[in-house]
Amino acid sequence: MSDVALYEERLCRAEVMPSQTIGRSGGFAGLRSGPNQPARVHERASVEIRRREELQIPPLLPELGDFVLVVAPSQSRLPLMDLSSTPSTRLKSHRREGKLPTAKRWNHRVSIAWACLTVFLGLIAQEHVSFQASASSLKNDNYNTQVLDHSINLIFNLSNPDPVLNFYNPDSLLSKILIPRPVQSQNLTDCRQLFAQHFQSLSHRFEVPLHSNLYVNSRDPPSYSPTPLKEIQTWKLEAHSFQDSTPYGTKSFVNQVFTHDPTAPLRLVLAAHMDSKFFPHPPEDQFVGATDSAAPLAIILEVAKALTPLLDKKLAQDIKLGQAGMTSERVTLQIILFDGEEAFRDWSATDSLYGARALAGKWTEPLRTPTATMKKVRSIDQIESFILYDLLGSPSPEIHHFFPETAWLFDAFQKVEERLMRQSTFNMFASLSLANHLDLNNFQEKVRNRRPFFVKRVPGQASVYGIIEDDHLPFSKEGVPILHLIAAPFPQVWHTIHDDVSALDLGTILEWNLISQVAIVQHLGLETFLDGYLSGRRDEL
Repeated sequence: MSDVALYEERLCRAEVMPSQTIGRSGGFAGLRSGPNQPARVHERASVEIRRREELQIPPLLPELGDFVLVVAPSQSRLPLMDLSSTPSTRLKSHRREGKLPTAKRWNHRVSIAWACLTVFLGLIAQEHVSFQASASSLKNDNYNTQVLDHSINLIFNLSNPDPVLNFYNPDSLLSKILIPRPVQSQNLTDCRQLFAQHFQSLSHRFEVPLHSNLYVNSRDPPSYSPTPLKEIQTWKLEAHSFQDSTPYGTKSFVNQVFTHDPTAPLRLVLAAHMDSKFFPHPPEDQFVGATDSAAPLAIILEVAKALTPLLDKKLAQDIKLGQAGMTSERVTLQIILFDGEEAFRDWSATDSLYGARALAGKWTEPLRTPTATMKKVRSIDQIESFILYDLLGSPSPEIHHFFPETAWLFDAFQKVEERLMRQSTFNMFASLSLANHLDLNNFQEKVRNRRPFFVKRVPGQASVYGIIEDDHLPFSKEGVPILHLIAAPFPQVWHTIHDDVSALDLGTILEWNLISQVAIVQHLGLETFLDGYLSGRRDEL
């Protein structure tokens, strides 16, 4: 299958359905003609569109760059009356004591009743969406409290991004992984070693006193024998190795999972895939995958590096105050690096997402030894939110909202970006040691004229039912809340030999890094652990 066909396969599968039961079919029902993107409408999408036309539900077709999304009216699937197209009932003038003819009188009453019912159903649908958004937003109150303006400057100075993100620096982590790294290759093994070393350099050991109420179990169920936990090693690595059948025979895969506090009951997951697409013949076999997904992976690793001191301080405080084992709502940061995201031949349910499918399958198995604070029975239920980064690093990406249940999380990232733009925070990149690579002659104008990454949601707008198939899919099927940070439309270099370092923009990567850091500091409530935090006042936001 050609790259064009594969692009269509991932984008053109359509199935309009309630967001709670999103399947593996994508929500992209058609493409407008564009470079390497011929028009095509999937049969299932056509069937759904015809069905909706029969019910007189007009689909809304907002344009997303070079393709079009089929969306459905909010959560409600009820066919509402289009009052604008209903011919008005013209009545002859009559005296107050007069009566309309019986047939017209009943038609008049039916019209009024139907109009009232239409308005009522519309209000219910609107209330349902509003309530769902409100309920979802309660999942994390920290998003309702933005960080101080002064704190943004402190977050900016948390870490020097040069050693990880500066691809002009040959010794940076990103430069070292900008190599072909298909599944089961030595290059990919070397990359995994780099990732392990990165988190090993961030890891710390915390002694745990008895009053912290943290325990481990010494026996398997049904007999539990709680044993006090004596220490916590941060950024613990779980190497998930497995084998699976591929079109090229059985292959070995290794996912890497790094968890800052393994004892925390809940995890905020940042994820990306580490493998590059396999091509059997030259020159395509030298495919690097700079945006797919070396740059997203490097962004995640830099975020983890920058926030580690704050996470360490919070954990130390919880241990000292004896709060670590007393709350079931404690959230830690978890990084998942997936192996085998790419299809070897033709994208299908069995030839794609190897690592994600295997890890989700493992984590849906019942836990053998849950801890005292771990109320969930499956590891996958510990995921509070799952943020997937993919196809990022090239200039001017468009990020769209796909999942109604994480509208609050999408809005949080969008508002952070909006605030950083409004306050000209991105101009601070000119003060970094890598600033000489930012074309400073045009940098200020470029920042001033930049277009937002996030396409702002309009209150009451229709929700997109369907998704781009990616590593989040097996987790979404298990009810995990998903935020998919993927450029749509895909970068022009997608799955071509040109997806190399030349496709990357350093300023864009730095912006993704800062947006993510601010949003996650808010999400995890880490602001008070910033050195220099001004606790005595709140800025006007």
